[in-house]
Amino acid sequence: MHGEADIITDPSASKALYEKAKVKDKKLCLYKDAFHTLLEGEPDETIFHVLGDIIAWLDEHSSRKNTYQGP
Repeated sequence: MHGEADIITDPSASKALYEKAKVKDKKLCLYKDAFHTLLEGEPDETIFHVLGDIIAWLDEHSSRKNTYQGP
């Protein structure tokens, strides 16, 4: 999760980490016009979008049982 307008941490660092991660279960979420703190100081629409993505990820991963895929 990274705001594309983040001026504290370059979004390309998250992209590079995503590309180098060898696990299969990974997801990169980039938020257009969002800054460093995705859940504070952003428009409500952005905050709700980020929260929705977090909840969806948790729902997806908590419904699995013992399905660790490893690196």
